[in-house]
Amino acid sequence: MTTQKKFLVTDTETTGLGSRAIVFDFAYIICTRTKILLERSFVIRDTITNPKVMLYALMNEDWRKFFGGKIFSHYIPALSSGELTLHSWRDVIDTMRDDILTHDVKVFSAYNLPFDMKAIQQTNQMITGGTYKILPRKLALLDLYYFACVTVLNTRLYHDVAHKLGNEHGFITDAGNVRTTAEKTYAFLTGKYDFIEAHTALGDTQIEVEILQRLLAKRKTIPYDILRGAAWRYAQKIQGTLLDRRNSARKGKGNKHGR
Repeated sequence: MTTQKKFLVTDTETTGLGSRAIVFDFAYIICTRTKILLERSFVIRDTITNPKVMLYALMNEDWRKFFGGKIFSHYIPALSSGELTLHSWRDVIDTMRDDILTHDVKVFSAYNLPFDMKAIQQTNQMITGGTYKILPRKLALLDLYYFACVTVLNTRLYHDVAHKLGNEHGFITDAGNVRTTAEKTYAFLTGKYDFIEAHTALGDTQIEVEILQRLLAKRKTIPYDILRGAAWRYAQKIQGTLLDRRNSARKGKGNKHGR
């Protein structure tokens, strides 16, 4: 009997972007191509109870609009009810390392993995001085963002659906590109075009596992250890072809030869 490869899919919610990306909500799911084996979610005590870190985040207008209200409407009530619990960063990393070994995980994955990896490293640096080892051993890396962009989001079908749904469903950006977020990837793969992402670590990890399993089911080449910036660009390639065809059709309407 062949043992299925084990994947760890993670998501982080952070106090900002770039150098401000410090993790306050962390989750991961261990799964195979077809099954979910383990699901964990943590609110990071070292971050969310650190007034300097959280107030610095709230001073950022973009972050405040996106997450400021959610701290009070979601996280505080969930912590109060026991739905979520506070954990130290060291305990979280120790638990993850143990889970990786227990389940013999081979692949570390996320949607936009470079962002999550950097956020995890920055958080580890802030809390432990970078002395704590995050993974127990070397794992293959899989960026679901890039995987989706070169497998599904660059197809004629996705572009046709995205343009048909258009701005009303948020599938097209102001610049005219197809959206490549996890939210829209999941919406397309499941046919739930009005789906709205939870933007909590566990909620987002759950849809990313669905994305992973559906991408794996396509039996395409899996792009292990390919971490590239601006993955969204790879999904726009077929759009140029479609736009050229549409523009040619428009030009040809007044001329039977299409010239």
